[in-house]
Amino acid sequence: MLRTIIAVLIAAHGIGHILFLIPLLGVANWGQTSQSWLPFSDSLLRVIGSVIWIAALVGFGIGVYGLIVQQQWWRTVVIVAAIISIVGLILFWANPVSSPVVSALVFNLVVLGALLVAQWPSIEAIGA
Repeated sequence: MLRTIIAVLIAAHGIGHILFLIPLLGVANWGQTSQSWLPFSDSLLRVIGSVIWIAALVGFGIGVYGLIVQQQWWRTVVIVAAIISIVGLILFWANPVSSPVVSALVFNLVVLGALLVAQWPSIEAIGA
């Protein structure tokens, strides 16, 4: 049961990166910024941001798959995806900060703290 709850939370977080990708691509405006403090052209920022958000989304998805099928590597993939997500959030940080940005940052930090610092969940607790 714990494995399922963790998988759903991580999957939802990964899918949530669409909130950052879609406005960046100009498909819809959901209130998220597509601007970055990097001194690059809009088209280059669109490419950089797209790569980051897609990598985070796919990374969390692959990590969830690994968790569900009880692979040892799922933790590493989720840690990398969380780091990629944090990099994207920092690169596309805007003032004032929106609540999805803060929520994503907090979730990423919780994931990193749980997996790296607390070594939670244990293999015995989730079977992976």
